[in-house]
Amino acid sequence: MLEVFKAIKENQLEAKRIIEEATAEVEKIKQEGAQKGLSAYEEAYKAAISQAGQKAIDVKRKTAEEAERELEKLLSHAEEQAKEIEAKAEKNFERAVNAVLDMVLQ
Repeated sequence: MLEVFKAIKENQLEAKRIIEEATAEVEKIKQEGAQKGLSAYEEAYKAAISQAGQKAIDVKRKTAEEAERELEKLLSHAEEQAKEIEAKAEKNFERAVNAVLDMVLQ
């Protein structure tokens, strides 16, 4: 009978050891899973930051291109206005010269 109790006790100790090992293994797996989850989060975060940076670069480039196009339009319009003003000034100059000549010759 004593042998039976010893066998039961040994089996209980063995079962306890197995449970402790399994518990330790579960903890290890949980920690690895948490670490992998954190790594995946960090990778996703870095990817999102990278994409946002690229979008910002694209937006800056497009904005600069649009600003350049608008500047070219403004410069073109300003040049046209300057030519018109120059033409009017030349016409007025000719009129003024003719008016002075008319006054002098009369």
